[in-house]
Amino acid sequence: MSWRSALTASVLALVVALGGCARGGEGIPSPVPEAVLEIVWQMDGPVNDAFYYYVAFDSDADEGADFPVPVAAGPYWGNGWGTGSITHFLEYSHGDYELWRADLDVVIRSLSGGFLDVVGDVTGGDAGECTVTVTAVTLGAVILTGTGAIDAVTNDSDQNAGTLALATNADGTVVLGSVVFTPAADGGRVLDAAEQAQVDTLNGGALLAADSLDELGLTLTLASGPDFSGSQSIDIAPATADVDVAFESASTGDVTTSAATVTANSSQSTGNPPIPGVAFVTGDLAVGDRAVVGLELGTTATSLGPPYTSVPPDGSDTLQATIDLAKLGTNITNISINFITTTDLIFDPIVTDPDANTYDGLGPLGNDAIRIFDPTEFVQINNDGAFIREESGDSTLAGPTSPQEQAAVDIVDWEITPQLLW
Repeated sequence: MSWRSALTASVLALVVALGGCARGGEGIPSPVPEAVLEIVWQMDGPVNDAFYYYVAFDSDADEGADFPVPVAAGPYWGNGWGTGSITHFLEYSHGDYELWRADLDVVIRSLSGGFLDVVGDVTGGDAGECTVTVTAVTLGAVILTGTGAIDAVTNDSDQNAGTLALATNADGTVVLGSVVFTPAADGGRVLDAAEQAQVDTLNGGALLAADSLDELGLTLTLASGPDFSGSQSIDIAPATADVDVAFESASTGDVTTSAATVTANSSQSTGNPPIPGVAFVTGDLAVGDRAVVGLELGTTATSLGPPYTSVPPDGSDTLQATIDLAKLGTNITNISINFITTTDLIFDPIVTDPDANTYDGLGPLGNDAIRIFDPTEFVQINNDGAFIREESGDSTLAGPTSPQEQAAVDIVDWEITPQLLW
């Protein structure tokens, strides 16, 4: 009986046994999925439960522009086994199969100028390095309301969004203690020392002049009088910056560029952020300010539970599992896939030599993933039909391991069969 026939038979048997439900884990019934991927992969020797075996998926519909690859060397190992573009992965280790949604860690490489920090969470996708460079800064509009000594306000350089309220007497002097600045929740900050000193001077009853708020980057046009008494508010909108974004893919080395925006003095994302889900924490910005961040597959991921069905190796050289296609996303039109195995998960940044790591993936270097696979065609794909057939003895297996251990992670055959179950 072929791998596919055996696996299909096991799925149907479970459906019958559970009365319309199949088992996704010990004693845990789950609804029968509409479509599944039946996956079988074989090593050159018996599977070792102490080692780690992965089927890595990239379901971000980029037509194979990038794909999962093994992480071969440090200093940043991420999850210890895979990089490139991974949205989900199936893991077998220590006797258990489990399906995961990958998460990305944001790793700061360098920050300059007004870029202060990077915060936020990224779901699995393209690992690589992202360079964000400010190309233009647009100061926020200023709105003056109320009556008093000020006729107009010009924003010369103010990037601190918020509201400044003040009152003046009939002769144009500031009412004692009336000057109050309230930073905007997004785009505002506390006044710096020089700015606060100028406000304190005004609050002492100073005569208002055109340069009374120049430390804040504002120029005042005074009213013609003769009576300057009244209360006024100066509302400063957030300053924004246009940025160029250059992303270098970890799997292909290709660089793609795009345009985005960030807000000065903010810790929130804009409607067009450089990295979706990530906020750049900023102060005042200037042309040329730059942030370089790595997007790396994180040491943690989100569990989606066990696969729909699975077959333990029980001392054999073969792993078999069936996963619910819907768990990889909705309306999937193409997937990139790689099989990745390793004797150890490596996190130590001191380890930078790939020959210290015994691992395997599709192709001689592990980076020949199945780059464009449309599961909705429901056509089996396998090693025999691959452009580069997976064989034993890849150079990636070098490392401080025995021949038997190398054989346990040396991928020699595989097949993937998408099927409709109802």
